[in-house]
Amino acid sequence: MRVQALGCYGGEAYDCQLTSLLVDGKLLLDAGSVTTTLSLDTQATVDHVLISHIHLNHVAGLALLAENLLGVRSRPIEVWSIPPVINQLKTHLFNGILWPDFSVLPSPLRPIVSFHELLEGRPHQIGEYEVTAVGVHHTVEAAGYVISDGASSILYQGDSGPTTELWRLANRTAKLDALIVEASFPNRLGDHAVRTGHLTPELLRAELTKLRVQTSVYAQHMKPQYISEIVEELTALSDLPVSPLDQGKTYHFGTP
Repeated sequence: MRVQALGCYGGEAYDCQLTSLLVDGKLLLDAGSVTTTLSLDTQATVDHVLISHIHLNHVAGLALLAENLLGVRSRPIEVWSIPPVINQLKTHLFNGILWPDFSVLPSPLRPIVSFHELLEGRPHQIGEYEVTAVGVHHTVEAAGYVISDGASSILYQGDSGPTTELWRLANRTAKLDALIVEASFPNRLGDHAVRTGHLTPELLRAELTKLRVQTSVYAQHMKPQYISEIVEELTALSDLPVSPLDQGKTYHFGTP
């Protein structure tokens, strides 16, 4: 499995792209920066998008991706998430007011976007991947995912404060090669992180004690104004080491 870190930050600034990961050039995990990091030709190869939640820094690129591919693709981009998130995308983003409803454009029979619901805790086949979604703790309904191609699996947390079901899913996942987790704020803002459904390095360390598997751990969604502080605190973690996700880098998991 090849995972390209298009953007790995929770805010946008110079050299900081919003959260978006591309798996094997086909499957997008959140869509904050897809249109600012990929060429138009490469955007057209994306078949599926997993959205963790409705917040703008995770879906802004999805709106622009739909517009970019209008008249370019013959098949719709399939957008997947848990039912509340799908409903929010239709109601608040692709609603014909904030943005055109590309689920009926250029025509209802040949839309550029189609929406698909994932039931929590059940594996679903999305292209060549088996995907399982579970709810995580955030200020709006949100999901984390385990994605498997049969040879390897990765866990993508999205935005989440302290949670439970995601780690239970991790513990029963075979061939779990990597966790891509969040660390949005430095430790001194722990109270704010908890109120807003996020993690600090200290809170992340406590979350990782719920794991019963050994695997690589990568942190993303750092807020740009706190990057150096968060990275320093991540290096001080004991037990499982946590590496900051490197924007622009392509990671290879499982058998090459």
